[in-house]
Amino acid sequence: MKTLSKIALACALAMVSTAFAAADELAPCAKDPKANGLPQRMERMTEQMDRIEWTTDPAEQRRLMDLHMKSMHEGMREVRRRETTAECRMDMMQAMMEQMMRHELAAQDSDGR
Repeated sequence: MKTLSKIALACALAMVSTAFAAADELAPCAKDPKANGLPQRMERMTEQMDRIEWTTDPAEQRRLMDLHMKSMHEGMREVRRRETTAECRMDMMQAMMEQMMRHELAAQDSDGR
């Protein structure tokens, strides 16, 4: 049952990330000057998570997980601090939720190794 829920969550994440990536150029944050740099933060977190998922060295994976967690905290602080449009804030919160779910899945996988 645990494996089935992980597979379902992974599929949902894949669909969300594909939709988010496809709409990136049209994202409200791209047109919001107060959101300057937020999409780049999200891209950096996605790249960090990709590296975590491909890393086989447990020590390196732990280091990357810590770095990703720090990036998520900083990203949330920036989203809360800035007065962006409601649409941009929703996009950023959706992207942050995806990062948190991927982080949790990677943490569960590393505990099970």
